[in-house]
Amino acid sequence: MKYNLNLPIKKEDLKNLKLKDIVFLNGIIITARDQAHKRIIELSKKGKLPEELKNLQGLAIYHCGPIIKECENRYILISGGPTTSQRMNFLQNDVVDILKIKLIIGKGGMKNLRTENYHVTYLSFTGGCGAIINKKVKEITKVIWKDLGLCEAIWFLKVENFGPLIVTQLDGKSMYAN
Repeated sequence: MKYNLNLPIKKEDLKNLKLKDIVFLNGIIITARDQAHKRIIELSKKGKLPEELKNLQGLAIYHCGPIIKECENRYILISGGPTTSQRMNFLQNDVVDILKIKLIIGKGGMKNLRTENYHVTYLSFTGGCGAIINKKVKEITKVIWKDLGLCEAIWFLKVENFGPLIVTQLDGKSMYAN
């Protein structure tokens, strides 16, 4: 099946999905890689999570280190293909719990990701598709932690028809060998 989903998504919205379904997203997603994941966990433990990260319930994290250009006091996404998600294996469940996100977008799947009872769902994006992403990103609404570098910063992206994404891990099932 093919689904066009609006973010934020609710747990019950995920119950219609099955492995191999195709998903397109509309709304706000954030990018986050290794260093951002580590900082989210560290600041959460200290009770110092930034306000921008406190209301992400039902949104998606995109494992991506985008190429961004600053132009006339705004940012433009040039390219932004998926990063291999396994790099975040030991961090992702904590970040999901902290941010209350419902979707992870990346490539390669994740080991030990708590997908049972629709806690979170993993959507695979084809590697090498970075150049077409700029057509799906309508606006960069915010950026935090540029001190980590532009690829490691957290970018808030307003997306439209973002995909095609393939449902590859949900409700304790995975298309990837463990």
